[in-house]
This record gives sequence, C-alpha cells and structure tokens, in this order.
Amino acid sequence: MRYILDERYRFRGWQKSPAGIFDTHRKEAIFLPKEQYLFVLYFDGAHDLDEETLPEEKKKFLEELKRMGIVRPAGFAEFLKPEQEYRTYPAQYKKQAHWSVTGACNLKCRHCFMSAPNAKHGSPSHEQIIAIADQLAECGVFQVGLTGGEPLIREDFLDIVDALNEREIGIDVIFTNGWLVDEAFLDELEKRHVHPPFQLSFDGVGMHDFLRGIPGAEERTISALKLLQKREHPVSVSMCMHRRNRHVLRESVNLMASLGVRSMKCGGMMQLGEWARPELADLQLTNEEELQMFEEYIPQYFEDNAPLSIMMSGVFMYTPGDERWSIYNHSECSAEDEMLAPSCGVLRHNFYIGAEGMVAPCMGMADCGYAKNFPNLFETPLREILGDSEFNRLCNAKVGEVRDAAGKCRDCRFIDRCTGGCRNAALMAGDDYYGIDPDICWFFENNGEERITAAAEEAFAAYIRRNPPVKKEREKIETDVTECP
Repeated sequence: MRYILDERYRFRGWQKSPAGIFDTHRKEAIFLPKEQYLFVLYFDGAHDLDEETLPEEKKKFLEELKRMGIVRPAGFAEFLKPEQEYRTYPAQYKKQAHWSVTGACNLKCRHCFMSAPNAKHGSPSHEQIIAIADQLAECGVFQVGLTGGEPLIREDFLDIVDALNEREIGIDVIFTNGWLVDEAFLDELEKRHVHPPFQLSFDGVGMHDFLRGIPGAEERTISALKLLQKREHPVSVSMCMHRRNRHVLRESVNLMASLGVRSMKCGGMMQLGEWARPELADLQLTNEEELQMFEEYIPQYFEDNAPLSIMMSGVFMYTPGDERWSIYNHSECSAEDEMLAPSCGVLRHNFYIGAEGMVAPCMGMADCGYAKNFPNLFETPLREILGDSEFNRLCNAKVGEVRDAAGKCRDCRFIDRCTGGCRNAALMAGDDYYGIDPDICWFFENNGEERITAAAEEAFAAYIRRNPPVKKEREKIETDVTECP
C-alpha cells in the first residue's frame, strides 16, 4: 500500500527543530521524534508499505495519522507536490508574530502603554512592511496577529493583507478598536478569502468613552461587535479594569456574551505610556482591590451560567464546558524539571514586531526601559534574530534560571506552584528580565489561591449540576509527539 501526505501538509524543518510537518490550514507545525519522522517521510506516494510486517507501535501511529487526516492512501501515479517536499528555514521555529503595523491611532486612550495617541513609535513605510513580510516568510513564520496603534487606519491595510496572502502567511487575529470595522471592509476581506478572528477592547458599560478619550467610542464598538457577529467572525474582548469601571464588570461580561463574544480578558493596566501620568494614579487598582473585585464577581459569573470564556488577570480562568476552572498563576514545576520547563510558554513560539522594527519577546515589553536591549529587524535580519541569538535565549528562559536569578525564590514556600511569573511584569518592576514578578508574589503571599477557591467552589459546583461538562474530542496525535526545544 502506498500512502501520501495530505495536500494541506508539508515536510518542513527549522533550526534545532528539523522534524516538522507544517499544517497550511492551521499555520502551525507538528514536531515528531526522529524515528517517527523518518517513518512519515516514506509517505510520498512512491514507497510501498507492507502494513502486515510493521511493528505494532508503527501500526498504531499510522492509524492515528490516517484518523487525523495527515496521511491517506495515494492515488494512481500520485506523488508529493513540489511545495510539500522537505525544506528547512534559516531560523528557529516561531508560530506567530504579533505585529504592530503602525504606532498611530484614531482614538486618545488614557491608558495606552505605547502612547499611540501621540504616535510615539511612528509608522513603517509600505516598503518596510513588505520587507518585513518577506523576512517572515523566509524564516518560516506563517501566522501573524495584526495590531497597532490602530492597524485599520493604514490606507494600505488591504495591500498588507494581499502581501500576506501572496506569502501564505495567515492572519490569526486583527486587534482593533472597531471604529473602522464596517460592511465594506469585511467585504474586502471576504474577496480575499480572509475571515480572521478579531479582538476588540470594551472597557465597561457606560465607561468605554471615558477610557478611550473620544465621544461615541462605546457606540461604535458595540456596532462593530454586532456586525462581526452577523458576519460570523470569531471575536474576543479585553476589558481594562480601574476604579471607575469595576462596578460594571458583571453587566459588561453579559453584554459581550449577548453580542457573540467568545472570550474575554479582564485585568488592570500597565503603568506605562499614557497611564503613567500622575493625574491618573488614583485610578489604578491595587492588587488587593483587583482580587476583591474578582472574588465578588466569580460567583456571579457562574450564577450567570459562565456566559463566555474568561481570564481574570492571572488569578482565574474558565472555558464553558470544562470540568474545572483554573488559576493561571498556579503552574507547578519541580526542581528536577526546572531547567527544561520554559518560564513562559507563550514566548517560546511567539514574538512581537514593533512599528519601528524592534523585535521583542512580548508586546508588553515594547515601552519598558529594557527595550533598548532588543534587536531591530531594520538593522539585523530576522533570520539572525530568530537564530542562535541572545533574543531567543530570552524567549526560551527556563524556570530554573528565573528562580536562580531572583534569589528569594529558592527559599519561598510557594516554589512548588510558581514558575516565576510574567517576564513583562518583572521588567516593569525593575528592568531585570530574570527578576521577580511582584504581582504573582503578592498573590501567593496574600492567600490568593485560597481566596479564589473559596469564591469559586460552591458556585461552580452548582453551575456544573446545571451544566454537566462536555467530553471533548481529541485534537492532537496521541503518540510521542514533541515540540521543538
């Protein structure tokens, strides 16, 4: 029997991760152990496979590959297409770039950490945008989230979409304030066979205009959400919490759910950019105030039958249908595993490109004091930045490195459930990439886990009785599949 890799998949390799199968639909790679990968390379339509003589382990693996649609029986004289054949990229694997295509914005948000109302970071030229797209394709980065500032203010935004399409780079999400989302714009995306998710901000019923600095912003955002729901674009929302809008959290979540929003993030603002102005200091929630707000809301969330997926800072997260809620801050890592476990799993496969060309591990790091240490792809080719570089060393920082550098971690009684916290928070606290995240320290030291558990337990039990969890189908290959180091 001859088997062949399905048309949607390609054999690909990256530095330190040579054994990849790239999914052109999901725009991400599966990485296999060497022995399994050598086996899969035979699925090219040219090699006959005697299934009867295969070891039992390989038979099971083949059946799983067929079940997942990764391989199938080859047709008569059917062989791999040229684009499916094995090739490597001159960089380490990154799944997605979070890309600011402009540092300017059409709103005047009081909390903008990038100071987009003042266009502090400028805006790249069209030629520079195309050059960045070329570098992404060269490095095998085939998924981007487009952000700003406000990305839709660019007159050439649809040209950017065309450039990404030509390079087979998928748009994973468009971050927008919604002001310029209309039927005509969505029609243009549909003409290009692009139907991306969107992420909008909504900062509270009756409070959105206050934070966004423009009258009518709330009305325009709600109109955009209604339109995106009608056009069946997946939508997520972020809500920036402060002392003036904390009382409308429940009402705001329920409104977003009624407008088709699938998931929502709620949390305080970073004290950078516009929000660092002294006259706004009284609006910043303390850690205690934020935790109390979530303690009060969590029972209400379950009373409302968990209307959407939610993440409340790092202290609580839940997706409707799951068997259990969780505390994101609680991430166990033993002393035996700490030099293998990443301090931040997101940074391993994602990175940020700023409007001025700066490449940072995370967008939140774009305006901190440490940002001067990050490379610029207008000066250093992206293939070098994503190669065996100091940048990648930061992205792949291990839990053990953070614990060793922080000092106090080794003697902390919470070391078994804390992986060092957020690197962005550490930079904000002291420009030390391997420093302590003071927010996660505060959470554990002030009984955050116990308090969230007390707030959630009874209400969640009642919710589960009303809404039994749904058993989810398998989505991954159930074998010894490994991701790249």
